[in-house]
Amino acid sequence: MTSQVTAVPAFPKATLATLLALYLAQGLPSGLFAHALPVFWREAGIGLAWIGALKLLALPWILKALWAPVIDRSLWNVAPVRWVFGLQSAAALCLIGLGIVGLTSEGPWLPLTVAGILLINLLMATQDIITDGLAVRHVPAKWRGFANTLQVAGYKVGMLAGGALLLILANHVDTQIALLLPAGLLILLLVLVFRAPILRTPHRSSESANEPQPSIIEGFIGLIRQPGMLFWLGIVACYKVGDAMGSGMVRPMLTDGGWTSEAIGNFTLATTVVGLLGAAIGGWLYTRLGGRRSLIWAGIAQAVTINAWTLVAVKGTGTALVYGVGIAEQLADGASTVVLFAMMMNLCRQQWAGTDFTVQASIQVIFAGIFGLLGGMIAQAFNYELLLGLAGCAGLAVVLTFALQGPKTIPR
Repeated sequence: MTSQVTAVPAFPKATLATLLALYLAQGLPSGLFAHALPVFWREAGIGLAWIGALKLLALPWILKALWAPVIDRSLWNVAPVRWVFGLQSAAALCLIGLGIVGLTSEGPWLPLTVAGILLINLLMATQDIITDGLAVRHVPAKWRGFANTLQVAGYKVGMLAGGALLLILANHVDTQIALLLPAGLLILLLVLVFRAPILRTPHRSSESANEPQPSIIEGFIGLIRQPGMLFWLGIVACYKVGDAMGSGMVRPMLTDGGWTSEAIGNFTLATTVVGLLGAAIGGWLYTRLGGRRSLIWAGIAQAVTINAWTLVAVKGTGTALVYGVGIAEQLADGASTVVLFAMMMNLCRQQWAGTDFTVQASIQVIFAGIFGLLGGMIAQAFNYELLLGLAGCAGLAVVLTFALQGPKTIPR
């Protein structure tokens, strides 16, 4: 009697390095628009209505599922490098153009600035479809936890460079010159990945050279036809319900508790760095426990730490308590995000990898917004204690629902 030993796939160092560079690139403009631009605009006296409208300019990141099948189908014959080169270089040129026009342009130039921001978001959202598809196709399932650690970490570091670092640099040079930082980094990262092997090969393999191209309709509806997929998409929508409902109210709670904007900024920076460690823990959990068990344990940790904010709401916003809960919550948030993304990758079809991951990610973002609105309404109508308690319990309920389902319910 012989025993069969399953070979462990090799650690894909070159592939992961390429993906890290691409995710870093995608985080740079996001940091600029989410963190730095509101500060620049407010300092220039631009109205709060315009600043609030910046959220709408991120719509391409939600709507990208609408054109994801077109991108995926084109990669059947076109090497990804052609898309990446065009998209990333165009985004860099747009950033340089914004530096010329001015980020804080008023009067007739302000709509042009807004249009430039919308275009950059469109370009980077489209590149994200390609990057996620590359991760699904070229990273073996065993290493997807680590790949998503790099995704979360790379994107957050890119946001810090395009946001916090840019704000610091703008205190020493003109904003127009400071914008050369994210533009230059985009070009540098493009040069680094330009000759990467995974970007040089179209998705169509030599074995499938005679197969017809799949239809766009199949790209849109094929995902939900898989057994158990509707249940899984419900889990994707609700898995981070506790975080979506509760975390958005933490900073208003600290403000109401007497924290200054500087103190909240320092807290945010510290917990963001801790979140990177949480992402690494999530990758380790996925590798050690597998997707199903790691999703359950990380989800429990996320729900419990959201619930822990109730202690702050009841006992007061003391520094030690806030930092203790905040660090624990960000560790759990980073881990649960990585594990969820790795599971989402496992459920993607190879032909439509970018589309399937994008659809799942869009569902998660849309429902996070809905739950966030619900959380704000509950806090407004009642209090922080009730909201944070409900948020944690809702998160536990979703994890329990997932845990009680047999393995056959979830595809693969």
